[in-house]
Order: sequence, then structure tokens, then C-alpha cells
Amino acid sequence: MHSNGTCEPAISIAMCTFNGGRYLTEQLESIASQSRLPSELIVCDDGSTDDTIALLNRFKANAPFSVTIVKNAARMGSTRNFDQAIGMAQGEFIALCDQDDRWLPHKLDRLSRCLVDNAFLGGVFSDAELIDGDGRRVGKTVFGQHRFTPAKQRSFVSCPTATLLKHDVITGATLMFRSNIRRYCSPIPATWVHDGWLAWMLALHSRVTLIAEPLIEYRIHAGQQLGVESSQASQRGSRETRRQFYARVARQFEDLLSRVTAEGWSQNDALVENIRQKIAFLKSQAALSTQPGARAMQMLGLLPKYLHYARGLASVRKDLLLGREML
Repeated sequence: MHSNGTCEPAISIAMCTFNGGRYLTEQLESIASQSRLPSELIVCDDGSTDDTIALLNRFKANAPFSVTIVKNAARMGSTRNFDQAIGMAQGEFIALCDQDDRWLPHKLDRLSRCLVDNAFLGGVFSDAELIDGDGRRVGKTVFGQHRFTPAKQRSFVSCPTATLLKHDVITGATLMFRSNIRRYCSPIPATWVHDGWLAWMLALHSRVTLIAEPLIEYRIHAGQQLGVESSQASQRGSRETRRQFYARVARQFEDLLSRVTAEGWSQNDALVENIRQKIAFLKSQAALSTQPGARAMQMLGLLPKYLHYARGLASVRKDLLLGREML
């Protein structure tokens, strides 16, 4: 209850699992230990063959809130599975959840308080402390890994699309958003990962802010499907070349452009033109020569694009120094 006697908005947690037995109990316990409990936990399992379902059922039996477990008849992949879990949520606020992290006890309270106190906000996300496979903190944060400095954080809050045209900043497991945003989000295109798409939908249709402190411990380990190095990385394996990466992200932004234009955005709108420019830039990156001299000449003409649609000099350096892995 609020101090004025009104009820707190209900929080739904949308969680996806797939062979998550090793770390799942720690995550579930951290949810049950929240100072502000959710009203429900929705878990969509994508065909686990380990003890994930047994652990979920054991947790459900004693959980201090409603737990719904859905076992997919056929594998959906993480993006469609999250789309499903989000669609099932009944609460006014929805928090996304991975199977292998740990939440700090005040996570749901801090995020929900931010939305309650700011009626114009559609979503809020936080930083995350990185832990290893054994649960030990490694002394780094997600914001730190992304070089998401306080100045860049302020820039994002004032104009999120300008940042999102350059790189991803929202880790889904730290995000809470209002359920009325869903009508813009689904279906999530197959080219995207859920958190990247939700970030864009929040930026386009509402306002989004951040809490610059870690509210979860984000686990980095060999078995995870999606990692902090690129929250938009799909299940692509480690053999994707930079050329393939740029071509894949170009397809993501083509799908974003299709959604934006289908919603009636003007072809002359500055954002529409920026998305087109982003696509063209990514295709130029995908076509960079494998010969260093020729590549340098190609990149010279692209320098302004590196500032607006990538990480500036850091991206220039990365592309310039690429060798045969471009192939």
C-alpha cells in the first residue's frame, strides 16, 4: 500500500527457461526474497530436458505468489518465448527475468517505485553487476562493459533513439515496463532479441529512464544463450564474422523500418531517415574490403557515419584492424 492508502500496481515477472537447472534455484530464491514481491511469476519453458521443470514445480508449491508454468510443445527460441511470456502477464508492470542471474532484494521495489512516481514513464532499467559461473563478482558492471558513462546515460534519457541507433544499452533482465506498452511490441520480429526490440518500442511510444546502480547480478558463463557482449546477439554461435554480424543487424533495422512505416510514420520524418541511414551504413560495413589499404579508403568516406551510427573512433579502430575474420 502507498502511504495514502492506495494499492500498489501488480507486478508480473516474465521468465523464460531452457535447461536452466544449474542456476535456476538461486534465481528463484532471489525472486522470493524481494522486499516488494510480485503478484505472479510466468515461466515459459522451451523444452528443457534437465531438472528445470521439477525445480519450478518445487518452487511453485511454496511460492508466496502465483506461479504459472508453461511447457512449450515445440521449441520457440528465446525471442518468441519471451514474446509469449510477456503476453501472458496480468500485472500493470512487467519485469523480465533470465534463468541464471540473481536479483538484489530491492530490485522490484526500486524499479516499480520509479514507474509509480513518474506516470509519464513507460519503462525503467538498471545497471547489473557481473558474476561468473560460480557466482563470484568479477568487479565489472554491464554499464562499464558497454562504456555507458554518466554523460552517455544523460544523453540516452534525453534522446534514447540517438543512442539506440549507435548501440544497445538495455539488458532485458534489468527492465521493467508498463503492460500497456505491449500493444506496440508484439509480435517481436524474428531478427531481433526481445530486449533490443522492447528498447526501441519504449523509445518510440513512451519514455524510458534508468537507475545507474546494479539491481541484479548478471551471470556470465559458457552455457548462456545471450551474453553481455551483445544483448542483441541471437543464438549465432561464436563463428559469426563481422561481415555477417553487420548484415544481420541491417536486417534487424530493416524490420524496424517496416514496423515504423506501417505505424504511419512519415517517410520524411527525421527518425525514418536515420533508420535508413543506419541500414545503409551497416551494409557498407558488411561490404568492407578484406584488404587493409582498400578498407581504409572505404572507411574514410564513412567517418561521419561512424559518429552517428556506431561507437565513433572505437568502431573505426575495430573495423580498420580486422583481418581475415571479415570473410
